[in-house]
Amino acid sequence: MTDVAITLLALLAGCVSLEVYFALRAPLGYQDEHGFHLGSETPECAEDCPGGPIL
Repeated sequence: MTDVAITLLALLAGCVSLEVYFALRAPLGYQDEHGFHLGSETPECAEDCPGGPIL
């Protein structure tokens, strides 16, 4: 019974350490730089585009 508990604890610790590792190595995305926005990303030239703003 103790072997099962130690095995489960080791698996949990391994998963947590992998998650922390990948979270630290992840590149910054659009949501990270400007805060999280629901919906699609707005193009930077929305006001300057020849066809008007894209909705």
